[in-house]
Amino acid sequence: MSEQDLIKKAQEGNVEAFEQLIRDYEKRILNYCFRMMGNLSDAEDAAQEVFVKIFRFIESFNGQSSFSTWLYRIASNVCLDLLRKAKRRPQDVVSIHQENDEGEEYSIAIEDTEPDPYQRAQLSEAQRALANALEQLSEEHKQVVILRDIEGLSYEEIAETMGTAPGTVKSRLNRARQSLQKLLEKDKELFLLS
Repeated sequence: MSEQDLIKKAQEGNVEAFEQLIRDYEKRILNYCFRMMGNLSDAEDAAQEVFVKIFRFIESFNGQSSFSTWLYRIASNVCLDLLRKAKRRPQDVVSIHQENDEGEEYSIAIEDTEPDPYQRAQLSEAQRALANALEQLSEEHKQVVILRDIEGLSYEEIAETMGTAPGTVKSRLNRARQSLQKLLEKDKELFLLS
């Protein structure tokens, strides 16, 4: 069944069609939320809220944009709302490293081809530096970098997601990348290919 058929059935109240749509996008939305929120627990909460909103508002999807653009727009709005609320509450700083239920520590997984221990340590440091640099960007710069460079959306899709013009997206992305470059300057040796 095509995505359009699933959307139509979900809009008619077919729960199985809605669940299939969610399964198709679940990992991408969770990954986006993780990158926006900075930790798995908040990302899972955000993704859950995204899927609830999608369920509640699927009837309003009119097909003017692609379904994925509509999903990312909802995910962006949810994450930005949660981040704004979190700024109002005093909190401890959350590290990029998390623990699972068994108490084991993990970090963002980047595909590798069996690096040696030195390469693994360097990769871990690069991930930490990049995550810290992303956290220092403004919300709109962080959002545009994640949508373009991590999620791979086009400028037009990002513009729809963010409710702005493609030219604005390009200039924000340019400024965001310049900011990231400055923030990562002290750690540039971590990003050199060896």
